[in-house]
Amino acid sequence: MWRGLSTAALLAVAAIVGVNLPSDGSGRTVEAAGGVCTGTDCGAGGELHMMTPIRVLDTRRADLDVAPFGAKVTDANTSGAAANVFEVQVTGKGNVPVNSDGDGDGFDDNVLAVAVTITVVSPTGDGYLRAFGAGAPENTVSMINFAPGQVVPNSAILRPGAGGKLSIRLVTPAGRGASHVLVDLFGWVSTSSYDGPSEGARLEPAGPGRLFDSRDSNAPLGPSGQRTIPIRGASAVTPAVPNTADVVGALVNIGGINNLPASTTTYLSALPQGVAAGTEPSTSTGNLVRGQIRSTLAIVPVNPADGTITVYNHAGQTHLTVDLMGYLIKNRDPATRRGRIVPLVSPFRALDTRSPDFFAQPLPPANAEDWSFQAFVNDVKVAGEPVGNQIGLIGNIVGAKLSRIYPWAPVSSYMTVYPSGIEKPLISNFVMNDTEIMPNMALFSFVGSAKPYEVRVYNRDGYLDYLLDVSAVILGD
Repeated sequence: MWRGLSTAALLAVAAIVGVNLPSDGSGRTVEAAGGVCTGTDCGAGGELHMMTPIRVLDTRRADLDVAPFGAKVTDANTSGAAANVFEVQVTGKGNVPVNSDGDGDGFDDNVLAVAVTITVVSPTGDGYLRAFGAGAPENTVSMINFAPGQVVPNSAILRPGAGGKLSIRLVTPAGRGASHVLVDLFGWVSTSSYDGPSEGARLEPAGPGRLFDSRDSNAPLGPSGQRTIPIRGASAVTPAVPNTADVVGALVNIGGINNLPASTTTYLSALPQGVAAGTEPSTSTGNLVRGQIRSTLAIVPVNPADGTITVYNHAGQTHLTVDLMGYLIKNRDPATRRGRIVPLVSPFRALDTRSPDFFAQPLPPANAEDWSFQAFVNDVKVAGEPVGNQIGLIGNIVGAKLSRIYPWAPVSSYMTVYPSGIEKPLISNFVMNDTEIMPNMALFSFVGSAKPYEVRVYNRDGYLDYLLDVSAVILGD
């Protein structure tokens, strides 16, 4: 199979194809958020500040709902009326600084972005969720797609808007519907002007590689079961994670395989340390119904004492996989750029295999294809100035459709994203079947690619259409 643009030369090796994503012909740029230094000597700019996860919204609980909507916060329709958008306070929560907007631009002077997991719980119809800064122009992309009765989580890096709040809209295209919504806060990214007491960390892509798979020892997590996973010094990725106290967090894909005879509805929580016997976590990373397989990307602080994380299973028997995508490291030289996170003003649709612009062809079974982000990297600008070299990007990757090979045979598949030219790692970014739409935040790493800024996407089975909405980039040297 060949894919190509008229302006791009193609190379094919076995099932591998190469494509260069073009600049926008109309001259549009990929606009990154102001408030972060992209040169040198940037202080705290673009650094991620870790925190023990906390829940800031739960529409099932009166004490964590948002006024003035109360129980009606979950109502949604397609009218676009402002009343169907509700706002969630994120600044001033946990160790996030209290909102400050001295220059009156509608954005916080200290907080560039927040890392959150948003979960849709038991919607009454098909639909999707959007999340964006309060008062900012609403984007047109979805963070979560859902069907009736599902529990669907996804993570994101979002820039708060007016008052340090996020806006959330649910849309049910077939008519008015309802769903509960949860928001868990995991960390925040500082601006260059931040001069507070807490020190941030840089994001370094790793591997990717699988750190843990309970199927290897046939030892699933039982009710209230916990597994501790070493992050510092982890050697399942190349190069290994430094074994130093400067490693303060991990970017991990938490996979739950909930299709065992003793499986039931449950949730998984990735935490810096385990919970005491008889207690439960206050936040969740992934939610699963019986028979489901699902992955969720999470940013997790490590236990400062031993550099580990712990994953908790609420109920039933569930197999667990933990795939490392990157780690957070502090005490980097302020005069360097590498690892600084720069959010975009709004998510940018970088590719969609359903679109004629990307050849409108799904990825066949047991095939991989390469995407070059060279033009995208060149287009990322702050106030018209290119941000320069990048070592990766963060975005929402969505399995939009999985078509059967044979109409009478159901199919399931998994996607693996990794730097092109390296051996395919034994990981998955998500697992889906032919009745699902599957979103998950992903790190597209350019580190170790055979060609600059090139990433490979592998599909195990069926014919897979997918899309990528980029929300942030990671600066390089």
